[in-house]
Amino acid sequence: MYMEGELQSPIDLAGGRSLGTMMDKVTRYEEFLNEVLRKDLKETLERREEVYCIISEYMELQTVIEKLEKAKSFDSPTPTKLRTRVEIGCNFYVQANITDVDTIIVDVGCGIWLPMNRAEAIKFISEKLKLLNAQAAALTQQELQIKAKINIVLQGIRELQGISAQMFEKAFDPGPI
Repeated sequence: MYMEGELQSPIDLAGGRSLGTMMDKVTRYEEFLNEVLRKDLKETLERREEVYCIISEYMELQTVIEKLEKAKSFDSPTPTKLRTRVEIGCNFYVQANITDVDTIIVDVGCGIWLPMNRAEAIKFISEKLKLLNAQAAALTQQELQIKAKINIVLQGIRELQGISAQMFEKAFDPGPI
C-alpha cells in the first residue's frame, strides 16, 4: 500500500478515520472502564458484602433469642441466669454469666443501643432484616447495571478497534474484579 520511504498516512484507509483519534478514543474508554466503572463495581461489591455481614449478625442474634425462648420453656418458666462464651475478637473467647436473660441490648444503628425484651427484639430484628435485604437487593441491581455498562464499553472498544466478537472474547477475558 505504501511506497518504501514514504511517510505512512495517519488515516485509516478502511474507514477514513484518523488512527490517532481512534486510539485516543480507545484510550479514553479504557480509562473510563478501569478508573470509573471497575472502581464503582468494586465499591458496590464491598458495600453489599458489609450489608451481608450485618444481616448475618442479626440472624445470629435472632437464633440466640429463639434458643433462649426454647431454654425458657424447657428449664423453668423464668431462667434466672445463663452461662456462655463471648468472642472478644480474633477468635478469643471469655466465659460470661448472664444474670438477666429477659432483657437484650440491641444495636439499633448510629451507635445507639436499646434494651428490649425478647419479643421486642425479635420484632425489631425481623424489620431490620427486611430493610437490610432490600439494601442488598438494591446493591445487587446496581452491580448488574455497572456490569452491563462495562460490557457496553468493552463492545465499543472492540468496534473501534475493528476486532470480531470471537477474537475479542479470546483476547480479553475481564475475569474477576
